[in-house]
Amino acid sequence: MKNTFRTLIPVLLILAVLGTAWAGGRKDGGTEEEAKPMAKVNVAVHGNGGGASAIAVAVEKGYFAEYGIDAQVTIVESGPVEMAAMRADTPTLDFGYIGPGVAWNPIDSSGNSLSFIFFDNLGNSERMLAKKGFFKDTNTNGRYDYSELYAGLKGKTVYIEVGTTPGGWFKNLLEAINEGYTATDKLWIHCEDAAYLSGYTAPNSKIENRVLVVNYQNSNIPAGMATTAGSSVDITVAYEPAPSTILKSIASVEQVADINSLPKERVFPSTIVANTKWLQANPELAKNCVYAVYKAALYRAANPDEAMRISERLCAKPDGTFDANAYYFPGSADYKDWFAATGSAGYGYLRSLYNDRIPNIPKGTTPKTFEQAFDLEYMLQAIKEL
Repeated sequence: MKNTFRTLIPVLLILAVLGTAWAGGRKDGGTEEEAKPMAKVNVAVHGNGGGASAIAVAVEKGYFAEYGIDAQVTIVESGPVEMAAMRADTPTLDFGYIGPGVAWNPIDSSGNSLSFIFFDNLGNSERMLAKKGFFKDTNTNGRYDYSELYAGLKGKTVYIEVGTTPGGWFKNLLEAINEGYTATDKLWIHCEDAAYLSGYTAPNSKIENRVLVVNYQNSNIPAGMATTAGSSVDITVAYEPAPSTILKSIASVEQVADINSLPKERVFPSTIVANTKWLQANPELAKNCVYAVYKAALYRAANPDEAMRISERLCAKPDGTFDANAYYFPGSADYKDWFAATGSAGYGYLRSLYNDRIPNIPKGTTPKTFEQAFDLEYMLQAIKEL
């Protein structure tokens, strides 16, 4: 007992001890509720502010623990690595964050299935950067318009980790840039990675209109842009934290395009997905996981900069590495408005993502319907109840 209670009469001391016993106390002073074993769940995050923040906040702020979850967090290098682990015959991951680039996996009906379970954020993580001088602001309006992006990309080489979100992001940007041009004048993509060009048809074969896309690991892009040697990366589309790192440390590089350069119907959300078998076998645990993540998402929306510092700690990154300005984190009002009805904005974002990623599914595979791919029951309950 604390010193302040030492003057209380013995009877009250006895009642206090009995009260503890009646409350379900244990010999070690804990309660029966505290004695309940935590349920281990294998969770994946990406090593950036958007990909780590909801889960990082849920860990550090105790939301997982509140729901009896022992989150075993794995920081994955990229979406394809994560998808392989989650879809394996013996999965090593139960659920985790994914960017739009690998979002075809939960739509794929073959093999070990995944399901979308949570709308995480709208990201400005993917950005196009270039060495200064490659693009010219000819109309001096302070940004690069489509005609200026067209001129700067024509005949150039762009370095992208094509299996991740920037690969699809660049295709969408090029499609927007090409609008208004005849087929013979449009820019077209060439890439040695055949999978990246699956479902893509070049509008022409004029070599001067070619944009060569080189598959290049995202983590190597900052070093590539820093060099002036033959291995120099002059133009890239990269995801966080690479763009922020480059812009802070390399004065000769500028941002050329970001989320504002894309039409609204080409802005795709990042999501959290789960192994479908795990989801079906553990309904109560899955619900608790979604509730914990939702509470974390609301905290993140109200405290975005703190959420970035929490994410840096989880990912063992230096303070200031992650930038909250690279993302739009929805809050309670957003979730309620975006998912008020099937025609609301949140469903619109998800349907755009679904429709855009169907071509990435392996040939010969029948895609799931939208309703089959998205299992949002627990998220909708959380929005309503929390």
